[in-house]
Amino acid sequence: MRLAWKQLKLYSRLTLIALVFLAVGAVLWNNRNHQVSVWFFWLIDESLPVNVLWLMLCTAGGTLLAYWTLSLLWGLRRDLQKAAREAALQERENQQQERAKALQEQEQRIDAKLKQAISKE
Repeated sequence: MRLAWKQLKLYSRLTLIALVFLAVGAVLWNNRNHQVSVWFFWLIDESLPVNVLWLMLCTAGGTLLAYWTLSLLWGLRRDLQKAAREAALQERENQQQERAKALQEQEQRIDAKLKQAISKE
């Protein structure tokens, strides 16, 4: 039963992906001959019509590029936070080692004073 459920999920996902690809293909095919004039920050001439297919493909490419850039920025942010946490942890360890060293030196001085006091008696 469990294997049948997994196969049903697999084929359902495969069918859904195929339908999405068919829908995208149909949209691209039906818009291949349409043209539109577009304003894009004075980079292209508004009076010249642009093929809708190229417009859609460039929009999709720009969206993917923006998503990739944002994912890189989020990863960089996460890495910077991790580095800051590690640096703070290292600083705390250094402070703890310095305190332990100072405490050990203080104990040695106290022991030396006690030994002197006992030897004078």
